Amino acid sequence: MKKIFTLLLIGILVSSCSNDDDEGIDCSLFDPAFPEIYIRIVDETGANLLENGTIDPENITVEGDFSNPGFRFNPPNEYAGPDSEIRKYDNTLSLYIPYESEFDYIINLDESTTIVLEFEAKLAELPCDVSFFIPTKLTFNSQNIESENEESDLIFLAEIEI
Repeated sequence: MKKIFTLLLIGILVSSCSNDDDEGIDCSLFDPAFPEIYIRIVDETGANLLENGTIDPENITVEGDFSNPGFRFNPPNEYAGPDSEIRKYDNTLSLYIPYESEFDYIINLDESTTIVLEFEAKLAELPCDVSFFIPTKLTFNSQNIESENEESDLIFLAEIEI
C-alpha cells in the first residue's frame, strides 16, 4: 500500500511540474518588453505642434487598414527630470501595433489635415508562446522615415513634418 501511495504521490508531483521547452524560463514569471511606436508631429522649423497647441490632441482621430486602430497622447511627464531620456516621448502620439507585417495608419489631426503612415514590421517569437510584430520601416509621403531611437529595436520614435 505504501508503494502505491508513493507512486501516486510521485505521479502527481511529476505531472504538476511544468515541462516547458523555453530554455528553463518560468513562463509564469516571464515579462517581456513589447514594441512601441511614438510619433512626434512637427512643422518645417521643427516645432512640436502638439506641444505648442497648434494641434489639439482631443481632436485627433485615427483609422487603420486593420481592426481596432488606436492611439494614446503622451503629455509631458510631470515626474521626470528636465534632462531625463523619457522627455523625448513628451507630446507624442503612441500608436497601437497590430499583429500584422504591413499596416497603415490614417491620422486625422483636425477636419482638414490628415497624414497617412505606412508601416512594415517583422515577427518576433519569444519563449512561452509570446509573439508580436516589431515595426521596422515607416513611409510617409513616399519617403522612408528612420526611427530616432537607436537604443532599442522595440521602440520606434519618428518625427513627421507636416
